[in-house]
Amino acid sequence: MPADSPADRLRERLTEGRGRLLVVASTSTVWVMDLLLVHRLEQHQDIGAAARRLVGHFEQAGSLVFVVVTLGLAFALYRGRKNSLFLWALAYLLFAVVQVICNVLAMVATASNHQGEGLAGLWDVAAVYMQSVLVFMFMYIFMDVSTPGGAFVWPSRDGEPPETPHIVDYLFISMNVNSTYGPTSEALVSRKAKVVMALQTLLAIVMLTVLIARAVSSTG
Repeated sequence: MPADSPADRLRERLTEGRGRLLVVASTSTVWVMDLLLVHRLEQHQDIGAAARRLVGHFEQAGSLVFVVVTLGLAFALYRGRKNSLFLWALAYLLFAVVQVICNVLAMVATASNHQGEGLAGLWDVAAVYMQSVLVFMFMYIFMDVSTPGGAFVWPSRDGEPPETPHIVDYLFISMNVNSTYGPTSEALVSRKAKVVMALQTLLAIVMLTVLIARAVSSTG
């Protein structure tokens, strides 16, 4: 049966051929970014020993979840089990969003401990920002392909059907939400996706506030 919408065509592309490798590689990219950020926080000398141990336990739990979910995703992808695939993907994305929220809260908690480090010390803020962009990009892809008819209405040229969306299109949406706090030319029609976009906007505002505060204290 032919695909009816851009989201349907994208779902078929991601569950066949090289699209399956892209899904596994994407989970690995997000996990590596989070691992580096957690390691940075764990090594920070200004947080207490108890907090450092808590961060270490969270890192271990995150690594375990990554391994389990990635194996589950790979098994479901290459066995063609699409129902369990969406459950594994949802579990991973929810955990990834929790990781982003925890990293943002950690930035807020340690914002006053970076005085005099210089602008080079802001790399972790930029890393959390990019992690947020990537995680929510994958969340929008998931919500689009798992929503009947798609979560987005994709624009098209006059007289032409809309093209199958590409990962760059979702990256563009996520970057716009993180920087301009609003959707792009693509219309958002899913209420669940609107809640996710509102959460991303809130986190982006917090990150911007922390960035300004850290930039002032780092050069002060």
